[in-house]
Parts: sequence; C-alpha cells; structure tokens
Amino acid sequence: MIMNRFALTACALIALGALAACDSETDQPAAPLQPVRAELPTHDSGIGNIHYSANIEANTQINATFKVTGYVTSLLQVKDSGSTDRAVQAGDPVAKGAVLATVDSKDIRDSLTQANSQVAAAGANLNKGKQDFDRATSLFNSGSMTAPNYDAAKQEYENAVAQMENARAAQKIAQNNIADFNLTSPLDGVVLQRNVDVGTLASPQVVAFVIADTATVKAVFGVPDSAVQSLKLGDEIRLTTQSLPDRQLTGRISEIAPSADTSSRVFNVKVTLDNSDSLLKVGMIAALNLPKGAPTATLPPLIPLSAVVRAATDPKGYAVFILNDGGDTTTVRLTDVRLGDVHGNRIAVLGGLDEKARVVVNGASFLRDGQQVAVIP
Repeated sequence: MIMNRFALTACALIALGALAACDSETDQPAAPLQPVRAELPTHDSGIGNIHYSANIEANTQINATFKVTGYVTSLLQVKDSGSTDRAVQAGDPVAKGAVLATVDSKDIRDSLTQANSQVAAAGANLNKGKQDFDRATSLFNSGSMTAPNYDAAKQEYENAVAQMENARAAQKIAQNNIADFNLTSPLDGVVLQRNVDVGTLASPQVVAFVIADTATVKAVFGVPDSAVQSLKLGDEIRLTTQSLPDRQLTGRISEIAPSADTSSRVFNVKVTLDNSDSLLKVGMIAALNLPKGAPTATLPPLIPLSAVVRAATDPKGYAVFILNDGGDTTTVRLTDVRLGDVHGNRIAVLGGLDEKARVVVNGASFLRDGQQVAVIP
C-alpha cells in the first residue's frame, strides 16, 4: 500500500511539473519577425546616365590548324623574363610567318620517298620512249618504217610524258605535305590559346593555336531598343576599366547590330579602341555610361542590387525574395532570376520575375524561403 501511495505521489508531482513547464513556455514572448522593406520592380534606373558593361574582344582572331595529321615534335621557343628559352604560350606576341609548331609523320615521309621513286622510274621510261620515238621518226621519214609502227612509237612516247607529269604532280603534293609539317602564324598578333604540346597528335580538325590581332580591340556591349536609336556609327564613346582606373579610354562605334539578340533582346554595339600599347587584354571588362535619352519603359525591369541573393539550387545562380501576403501573415518566397546589366545601383532582371511582385530590397540576406516577415515602410 505504501508503494502504491508513493507511485501516485510521484506521478502527481511529474504532472504538476509538466504543467508548470507548459505554463512557463506559454508565458515566453514570441520571437520578433524579421523586418524587411519591399518594392515593385521599376523601368527607371533613377540616374541621368545608364551604365553598361562591355567585353574587350580582339579586332581579328584566327584559329590556326595544321594542314596534315602528325605528332607535334617541336614548339616555337621564346625568351622569358630571365632570358631562358621556353615554349610559346598564351600572351606571347608572335610575328606573321613565325613557325609556331612542327609535326612529323612517317606516312607522309614514306609517300614522298615513293613519289621520288616514281619520278625516277618515269624519267627512265621517258628517256627510253624519247629515244625510241626519235629513231622511229627518222626511219619513218626515210620510208623504212610503216605508219602503224610509227604511230605506236609516238603513242608510247606520249604515254611516258603523261606518266612523268603524273609522277611529278604526286611528288609535288608529297613535298607540300612535308612543308605543311610547319604551322606558321597567320598574322602579327598575340597567342590567345595554345592547345598542343610536344607529342600531341595534331590534325586539320584540331585548333592548335588561337592568334589575335590586338593592336586595336573592340569593346562589345548590348543596349535596349530605346537606346540604340540614339547611337550612330562613328560616335565617340568613353570607357574605363578596373585594371586602368586612372585612364579614360576613347573609341568610336564601328558596328551596331541590325537586329536584337533573340535571347537577351538587346542590340550588340562594338566600339573600336586603339591598343598599340597592349594594355587592354582580351576578356577584360570595360564600363561606360550613355545618356538616358529616350524613355526607359522598354528597359527590362530593374531592382536594387541589395535585393539579389544566391540561388538555393545553383551556387552560381541568383534569386530574390518576393512577398506572399496571406491576410494576417506575410511570408517570403525565394525565386530564381536571370540577371542582366547593372544600371547605377540597380540591375536588370531578364527572366524569372513577375513585374507585379513586391521584391524584398532590405534584409534579404537574413531570410530563408517561407519565413514570416514584418514589412516596414
């Protein structure tokens, strides 16, 4: 009986403790909601000029390939900063006609040996045919040979001449193939890529080198249809680069695309720049500003840079939080977006965003998908 009373007392104490704990948890205040600000996308960059980013490209770029198939036996040697010989590599200047690399092929060398033998045999046959034809001509003229025999000797000689021509043509092809063991630079320029090493099997289908003329370069950027109308060939454009922050570059528009890109819906514009000092490198990013000019309603929707976060499913992608108003509660939804050019402190959204959706512009980096928030003005 005593044990039963003890058990009942213990159960009662546990129950009272649980109720007290529940009352304690109930009495704790709820965690405050994350405050955020939100706004609709806009088509106005809010600045007098519109900022564009341009890619620096070579004025002329050529893929250099071997004309024959063979194994690379040597590469052009250049001096490094320590005057030590090394193989040519990306970034090195090369002169037109310089031998970039050499291949060798036993099959091609064997074909030349065979062609030389055929020329020698054809030469001996031609000499004999010429002698026989000269003798036949003398006999025929003196009446000591019949016309059919003379015609046969003449035909033999003509066949020998044709055989020699064919042998020499085959020899010329083999000699040219040997000459094509050398791959030469097609222009004065800079090596952008070297895709072969000693021992590599090269062929006409493999790009061995990419050579570019960078004495002049092109800055390429895209503009919407509202801006393209105000641009003309020959217009002067000023640009800057992060690598040359204290230098303003000046070029002129050399090309305006006649139609918009099917995916981005922008018109590509090319600005030609002097690069005789070789300071601009292919692949650099340049910045420029163009007057806003015409109304920007045709610009893609713009959102503040502060609204952009990394996408959850793609570490290289981007996303934004949009508001879901659910009566008494407001939550956020993470939405993947495709971004375009930067315009001042805003960035263009090319896809993934409903223009009627309110985007979180402050506090986005502290949020998670589906989180309840408090919207502040």
